[in-house]
Amino acid sequence: MKEDVIMKKRLIAGAAAVALGLGLAPAATAQEQLSTAEVATLSRMRDEERMARDLYQAFIDAYGSVRPFSNIVYSEQRHYDAIGTMLDRFGVDDPSAGLPTGTYADAEIQALYDSWLAQGSTSLRDAYAVGVELETADIADLEDAIDESGNASLDATYQNLLDASRNHLSAFQRASSGGGMGGGGMGGGFRWRGGWG
Repeated sequence: MKEDVIMKKRLIAGAAAVALGLGLAPAATAQEQLSTAEVATLSRMRDEERMARDLYQAFIDAYGSVRPFSNIVYSEQRHYDAIGTMLDRFGVDDPSAGLPTGTYADAEIQALYDSWLAQGSTSLRDAYAVGVELETADIADLEDAIDESGNASLDATYQNLLDASRNHLSAFQRASSGGGMGGGGMGGGFRWRGGWG
């Protein structure tokens, strides 16, 4: 009997691991319900990741398949999908549902998109500078999100996005400095908002 219980627990754990590996996150348990602040952060992150993807694709459309945009745009799609998995897991409405490219539910994100698109459309070097500003802001906001979250699943997702954004920032700093994928950068203190919540 005890062996049956152990076997069932192993089967459940194995099924959960397979589901997570396929991006099929199980529904949240009552103990995993999010706070109002966590829901707001998660919703905003969905729009932010879509904005990054849309901006980088707009720059590819304008300048051709240049690096690092041509690499990072795929990563931003994965970020967007990862946040979507968390929205599904916790039963949070998708703020991006039904909205066309370049249109966002959050007015501040919309203003940032419009401003950064205009800035990056003047030259490829300016587009790289937008990448620096955007990734710097994303890093700061992800760090805040991790600090304020009390949920292990969200923390793990945000940490993965944070690690990738740090790599993206380095690539854009190198490109912005004229090294193609090399050195310096700008946008050090910029954030898309003062905090999460």
